[in-house]
Amino acid sequence: MRRLLSLTRFILFLSLVLSATASTSLFAKELDAQLALSSAKSSAELASATLADAGMINKERILYWLIKRGEVSADASEVDKRAAVDKFTHRAISFQSKGRLVEAQFDKARLKSLAQSKTLKRNSIAKMDNMLGTLADADITKTVKVLGILIDFPDLPFDDNRLSASDTSMFYPNYPVSHYQSMMFSTTGFTGPQGQILMTGRQYYQAESGERFNFTGNVKGWFTAANNAAFYGGNDADNNYDDMAVPELVKEAVTLALVNMSAAELASYDVEDPFDVDGDGNFDEPDGFIDHVMLFHSSIGEEAGGGVLGDDAIWSHRFFVYTGNTPGYTIPGTGKKVFGYTVQPIDAAAGVVVHEFGHDLGLPDEYDTSNTGDGSPVGSWSVMSSGSWTGSIAGTEPIGFSPYARSYLQDRYKGRWINELEVLLSSIGTSGLDVVINEAINHSLVNQISIPLPAATIPFKQPYGGSYQYYSGQGHLINNALSFEIDLPSSTPLTLTMKAHWNIEEDYDYAQVMVDGVVIAGNHTKASNTINTARDIISGNSGDILAAEGPNNWVDLEYDLSAYAGRANTQISIIYKTDQAVGDYGFVFDDLQISNGASVIYTDDAETPNTMMLNGFSRIDDERPGAARRYILQLRSHNGVDAGLDSHSYEPGVLIWLENFSYADNNSSTHPGAGLIGVIDADQNLIGTNASDTQVRDATFSMFVQSYYFGDNHLSSVSMFDDRQDYSAPTQPQSGIILPELGLTMEVIAQSADSSTATVRFNYGGETTPPPQVEELVANFGRIQNDITGSVVFIAEVTGGDGNYSYLWSFGVTGATSAEEMPTYVYQVSGSYTVNLTVTDGLGSSVMSAQTITVVLPVPPVAGFTFVTSDLSVTFTDTSTGGEGAMTYSWDFGDSQTSMAQSPSHTYASAGTYTVMMTVTDSLAVVSSRSMSVTVTPAVVTLPVTTTSGDSGGGSLGWLSLGLLALMGFRRSRH
Repeated sequence: MRRLLSLTRFILFLSLVLSATASTSLFAKELDAQLALSSAKSSAELASATLADAGMINKERILYWLIKRGEVSADASEVDKRAAVDKFTHRAISFQSKGRLVEAQFDKARLKSLAQSKTLKRNSIAKMDNMLGTLADADITKTVKVLGILIDFPDLPFDDNRLSASDTSMFYPNYPVSHYQSMMFSTTGFTGPQGQILMTGRQYYQAESGERFNFTGNVKGWFTAANNAAFYGGNDADNNYDDMAVPELVKEAVTLALVNMSAAELASYDVEDPFDVDGDGNFDEPDGFIDHVMLFHSSIGEEAGGGVLGDDAIWSHRFFVYTGNTPGYTIPGTGKKVFGYTVQPIDAAAGVVVHEFGHDLGLPDEYDTSNTGDGSPVGSWSVMSSGSWTGSIAGTEPIGFSPYARSYLQDRYKGRWINELEVLLSSIGTSGLDVVINEAINHSLVNQISIPLPAATIPFKQPYGGSYQYYSGQGHLINNALSFEIDLPSSTPLTLTMKAHWNIEEDYDYAQVMVDGVVIAGNHTKASNTINTARDIISGNSGDILAAEGPNNWVDLEYDLSAYAGRANTQISIIYKTDQAVGDYGFVFDDLQISNGASVIYTDDAETPNTMMLNGFSRIDDERPGAARRYILQLRSHNGVDAGLDSHSYEPGVLIWLENFSYADNNSSTHPGAGLIGVIDADQNLIGTNASDTQVRDATFSMFVQSYYFGDNHLSSVSMFDDRQDYSAPTQPQSGIILPELGLTMEVIAQSADSSTATVRFNYGGETTPPPQVEELVANFGRIQNDITGSVVFIAEVTGGDGNYSYLWSFGVTGATSAEEMPTYVYQVSGSYTVNLTVTDGLGSSVMSAQTITVVLPVPPVAGFTFVTSDLSVTFTDTSTGGEGAMTYSWDFGDSQTSMAQSPSHTYASAGTYTVMMTVTDSLAVVSSRSMSVTVTPAVVTLPVTTTSGDSGGGSLGWLSLGLLALMGFRRSRH
């Protein structure tokens, strides 16, 4: 299906680290950014992608259906027939997808670390053994639960599918739910068309994982779609002739399957959190998405001719469902979303199921996805190539995964996919080394031998001046950085300049310049874009700038640093960020300077090593570093899962693969002689003009004469491999592999009759060119510290050694460690901490660097106040403590009156008890409140007392008496 775009690193945005609070999941923010970016691409670029999985093409069956439907005459010439088949399959040749957009996240670290993985295992095995309660990889099991759904169409019901026994080798009179339930999930096999017992999907994954991966699930249906088949599977002429609306069919099917499903059953299909959305490190918990959806429709797949529907049939594939630009579709009434899915035909065999589910697990196709030329040198040696079609009934005996795929599955899911022995070139020597290897299906003993090879350098562009320059690196989902520190003078102007050239995918990938973690604008930066929220970016091609200089398109970049004048220990950083797919070589710069007016106060022309802190960037000459590569040996037989090899006349023996991460795919039509993974063909005698899948049938090194094969006149055994020989198939280069000449040989010196065991002898005479001198291993580290959250990003700076580094950090807090290259640790308490970094290279050399850091966390404000009442008036006094910077105050006096004063006074209109709320906010926007009840009373009124002389007739009292008498007289008069 669509190729899984290879990745080299996945590091959190520094800007996110700087802005995140302690309670925020940085990974979740990064994931949101990646999904948003993926979504933006889905509308524009993925619209031009084909859903067709070219690896599923069955040309024999396509021709059968073309003849049966009358589109090609049975009497047509072979040329005309071939042309008709090529025309029918043309849409699988069109642009392959940008993606498994989300599977890229799964694989984010593996490709970057694969070169180190075995070294890490060697260096850390003692540490792992001491981890109490930790299971060994081989003891870890993984269970997945698949929701299988059967759906037919109003014009093609499943029980009136118009198929006959000659139409498909997987013909059954009917296709009930129980057929698919058994084919996928039975532990004892399922019944074939002639009553034979065939392999199931569950049995396959159990066998390949060493009985550690449980492929389980349930099948629902049959359901009927709302529209006829052509609505979903018809080819869209405006979109590379892709299927019209398969995601719409998936929405319908899942919605129907979930009707009346209990909450408990629905929950059982969402038990995985593959992206750790909540950032808690737990990948085995619900995330709101149905984990695995496999759809079966009621037609022959278009990849096998499309049956009665022809090109209106659906082509088997793996893809995703979107709602607009948002990943996933929420199933009404459930709260669950469907996102990823696979789709297979009514007559699917186990081969289609396990191949497409391999994509669900994150595996790429290993054939040439352009579907042009001779094809990659993998053929039926892997189920992720044409090995999904093996078996006496095509597809019923899918063979094993390639060692690339097995290594991926081992790293990601643990278990016993491989039992690998690593052999270092330095351990072989000229005296030789004998190693016993067991057949690939034997997971209890060594079934894979890995030989790491020196990374090749790739010719690149000349530096602007001198012999060296700085380079961002190239790849998908990388976040590389380079930085240095400087004390900036207080006088201005201050200007940063450099020579640079770049070729970067427009807007999706970009470079930025940062000062103390803050992005700044320059003379050729883009303030914003419509793809993501990144600001002030360098993107596109420097050759598009009118003033670009020379064949490499060097441009003068300029940034104003005047706003940072007088700042000590200022960190200047250059970052390079890429997305999941597409892109070019990246960003290059040379001759960096900082000027203070007319005076140059800092310069770096890359000629002196160790002046920059490099994290993903590198200092290079006119060659850039290649990625990790290795030889991988398997012993392939005709036993167990590999029994299907016999149906394609593939020879048993020792199979040598070359894995090379300098390439992201196996498109040998684009890069003949090289690719991500391919087999080295022991027999370099071509078999006519056949494609690669035929040429590599005899790729194994063996002590036994090959079996007869029509057109192959060279059947002698080949037991010796010598990397100085030519295995490039020069007259058909897409079928060969170009090897490094290192002086390595391998000979099969013993082999059992059934190829279940063999002994190989390695000899190594040393490289044909002197190996590069290994510089002394030097380690240091820098940091980006957020004194608001206590978050510190530590950045390892390592030079020398053999380049295969493993890291061990301790952060000065008991139990706080990390093995990442660029870890983040959040300190909870202010204080001084000693941070240690130990770096070990692949040669076993170790070096330690230590720094003491001071963390001063902000003290949050605590609101408080006192008050004094005077009748209806109250005087409030602020007694708040803590807080950072200037404080602001907000008072609510409980009578709809407020104040912003620090210590206000307030007079109430009437007596009563009021709740007074004081809110304090510091400069970091941290808020604290305090409320108290305040009671106010009215003033006490005292009547005046008047004193009179003795002859006044009684004074006031006399007048009061007279008043009373008058009142009494009035009252009497009423009776």
